[in-house]
Amino acid sequence: MNIELERSDWEKLLQLVFLGEYAVNACRMPQEIRWEHRAVAQKLYRMQCLQIGKFSDADAIEENEIADVRDRIYDSVQEYLAQFEQDVCLEKLAEMLAERDYPAADCDARQMLARERAEQVYKTKLRKEGIRLIRLEDDA
Repeated sequence: MNIELERSDWEKLLQLVFLGEYAVNACRMPQEIRWEHRAVAQKLYRMQCLQIGKFSDADAIEENEIADVRDRIYDSVQEYLAQFEQDVCLEKLAEMLAERDYPAADCDARQMLARERAEQVYKTKLRKEGIRLIRLEDDA
């Protein structure tokens, strides 16, 4: 398969590949990594090594060169990644707080609506006040 891209589009594609592979594998233990996703990403990083002209043969590219490409891509998406991680954390936290206050097993339609509203309120407060909104209490 051949795809023709402008240089800027190729760089954006590499960013998307990095972000996608990160989403798939970042929180997995080494034995749980999805190697099929990692292998495709590595293939594209290897292509980038060829694109920048340091190598004429893909087999001559060493792992540290691929790591350098990956590091440069990481640097270019770090801002997106940080915002994504914060948003996901706050979303999940709001969902968990709403579940705590309105357990799904005990919800009728009216309570489910109240739960959805509570989740939205938590999201708004978490975005405004950040993590200091949360107070942990010991049940013991």
